[in-house]
Amino acid sequence: MSDIINNIGRSVSKFLNFSPDILTNDLNFTVYGGRQAIIDGYSKILEYDDNIVRISNGKNKLSIVGTNLVICEMSEDALIIEGKICSTEFENCRG
Repeated sequence: MSDIINNIGRSVSKFLNFSPDILTNDLNFTVYGGRQAIIDGYSKILEYDDNIVRISNGKNKLSIVGTNLVICEMSEDALIIEGKICSTEFENCRG
């Protein structure tokens, strides 16, 4: 059922010409200048210290690796991470 809802959300967003992430439960992230990452759509923090932040939304995982990493803002489904970001790894666990 959630696949049907996500497909509808993607179709509507394509028609309205905006990001499909707004209407789906996808995990999204943007890195700015290697110093800040904004993550939307997470549900769980899997690991967190000053060198790595690993998060998941149940179907995807995201790892952010760097130094002096700090979660500076956090809401129910969004994070802002600051520090020196060296790499990111995104894993799509469910097709």
